[in-house]
Amino acid sequence: MSSPSSRKRKLRLGVVLSLTLVGCAPPSSAARTAKPRPLNEIAKAEIEAEGPRFSTVYEMVRTLRPTMLQSRGVATAPQSRSVIWEANTGMKVYLDGFRYGGIESLRTISASDVAEVRWLSSMDATTRFGTGNAAGAIAVTSRTGRR
Repeated sequence: MSSPSSRKRKLRLGVVLSLTLVGCAPPSSAARTAKPRPLNEIAKAEIEAEGPRFSTVYEMVRTLRPTMLQSRGVATAPQSRSVIWEANTGMKVYLDGFRYGGIESLRTISASDVAEVRWLSSMDATTRFGTGNAAGAIAVTSRTGRR
């Protein structure tokens, strides 16, 4: 017969071995299939799931993708700022392909009316919408807009 201290050692060894094996096991299939959320887009599925808790697109973007609201790639202003330079430096918002306003205009768009929100770099925004998008743009597609 083994002594009580020998049984305790065997039990401890069994627990340590079991925990080691569990820690080395591959993740479950659910964890492997979960896609990371893209940083530059709020897709239709996510809007349908999360959208009802927000009243405006601004609230939704600020909560789900706050980095979309940050201007990127704007050069520092020259000493004598022109009116044209001032107008072209802020990030623009486009609704269904048409210029809608600046970032603050997102506060006027109802979250329930939106199918997709996408941040575009200055290069992508310029290619898609033309010049004047040095800070990038946010393209909003409404549920009734382009398909």
